[in-house]
Amino acid sequence: MIIRTVSFLLVLLEFSQCSPILDIVTNIAQLEHTNRPEGLEVCFVQFREYSTQKNTLDDTILQLVQRLASRYPITLARQRRSVFMYAKKEASLVLMDASGYGKEFPASLGSNRLTTHECYAKSAKFIVIVDIDSDRTQLAAFFHQIGVLNYIALPVNYSVATGAFNVGLLYTDNPFTKELHLFDVRHHNASNASRYYPHKLANLRGYEFLGFGMFEFPYIFELSDKRTGGLVMEYLHTLIVRKLNGTVRMVNNQRTPLDGRSEFDMTFAYTSFREHYMHDVTLKEHGGYCVLCPFRTERDFLRHLLKPFSFGIWLVLGALIVVCRLLGRLLPRLFQRNLLEEIFFSSTTPHRQPFPTRVVSFAVTVLIFFLSEAYNAKIVSLMSISKYFDRPETVRELIESEFRIAIPGVRAPLIAEAFPGKLIPRWRAEAIYRERGELMYTEYCTVTYCYLANMQAALGRNQHGFQQYVLKDMVVERFLTLQLATHSPFYELFADFLERYFQSGIWMHRLEFMNRKLVREMEPVRNRFGEVVFHFDDLACVWVLIIVGWLLGTVALGAELVWFYLERRLRVGWHRLKHRVRLGRLVWMK
Repeated sequence: MIIRTVSFLLVLLEFSQCSPILDIVTNIAQLEHTNRPEGLEVCFVQFREYSTQKNTLDDTILQLVQRLASRYPITLARQRRSVFMYAKKEASLVLMDASGYGKEFPASLGSNRLTTHECYAKSAKFIVIVDIDSDRTQLAAFFHQIGVLNYIALPVNYSVATGAFNVGLLYTDNPFTKELHLFDVRHHNASNASRYYPHKLANLRGYEFLGFGMFEFPYIFELSDKRTGGLVMEYLHTLIVRKLNGTVRMVNNQRTPLDGRSEFDMTFAYTSFREHYMHDVTLKEHGGYCVLCPFRTERDFLRHLLKPFSFGIWLVLGALIVVCRLLGRLLPRLFQRNLLEEIFFSSTTPHRQPFPTRVVSFAVTVLIFFLSEAYNAKIVSLMSISKYFDRPETVRELIESEFRIAIPGVRAPLIAEAFPGKLIPRWRAEAIYRERGELMYTEYCTVTYCYLANMQAALGRNQHGFQQYVLKDMVVERFLTLQLATHSPFYELFADFLERYFQSGIWMHRLEFMNRKLVREMEPVRNRFGEVVFHFDDLACVWVLIIVGWLLGTVALGAELVWFYLERRLRVGWHRLKHRVRLGRLVWMK
């Protein structure tokens, strides 16, 4: 009887010693199972082999694992090999046994197990069983390295001599605020199990969220004061700065992370495929490449001034000249020989002319009036309309036009199929670029990112003195993604807040606002010929004609003066010669 009583007391003592661990883990698992609609999955990470002899701590852990396995799906993570990211389901509760290593926490062994995505998500709840004298700093650094914030350490003090163990103060560390949260196991109950996992992202306390990405309007672009703006920056400012009390810095010219970091916190438009933890978010909109063509502002009036009418009108005018000449020669009594001079210059009085002459003169005057008015209207229209020559606005029109496309870079083979017969060879494009530089785009179209093309068109005349415009069609569409670091603790919050940000309409509102703003900035460039009738440069050919006319008139005047002078000198010389000849005859006759 005494032996049975002692055995019963030992069982009660053993149960009282191990029940805190069982209660804490069981209550946390039950709470997670209730909070998650998809249910709970458990991952058990074992760092050591359990003793085959009587060991109270090992028996308690095995009993705990069996209890969890009887209620929830469980994965045992013992191997060190890498597991592909789609091979295992992500557990939301991880039980890690790191006891038996004394003061040194097995960080290297833990990295081998947990950095290869064996079973857990970064937002999973971790329960770590460690020795009571384990270094808290090493444990906090390990979880900060793998990007896990939701962990609670259960320190145990196991006595090999007596086989008894007790649980010390539970603790967890906040890597951003450097706060250490301590929990007394005696105050534990099933209703307050959530207090072991405080929201550590509520206050980043100035943590610098470092991002890297290429400039692409309207997502990321540089403002006039050298700051970075755009939709992505506005979203990061709302989440990181206003909500989480952090700071944001975006770089675009340094691929190596700064401040000793192994990765950037976020990367825009440079997604890399990983075997574990892709942590990428695809934006709802698509980016791509656009075609940039030269915007020719020269107005060619010269051919209209020299050739204002069609071939048929010129035949009518030629026939009119011939008929007027024939009438003046064949019928001199009814028509004057200078009939054309009379019609154009009114060299004689009309009412004193014969009736047939007045009829022909009136008919020709009416014809000349309509031709001259049509000529003037054509010139005025060429000065006033903004679209003074046909230019391609779509890809199909570009293919049918005379424009050629030159891309001196690696993007040429990617879009060759979109422009059959329009893309010049890459080696030739690079040779032209080496010879002419940016001025090659005054003759050729090119393909670049849409945000660069729009910004180039919005600037008007660039530093090289020429202007370009963007075709309406996008050539190659591509997905734009935001990718967080491999071991980033922000991914769950980042993706969830981005979805809410988009569903609220803020994202699309700002996107449409920035696009409208860019269009408004481009309108003065597109319609600059609609604001004024014409510019001084537009009439360059007219000024050339005037100057050439003046030069020709000056030459003709000079030639006429020279001819008048020579004629006068020749006349005077001839008279003198005749006078001398006459005098010679008189002398000879005498």
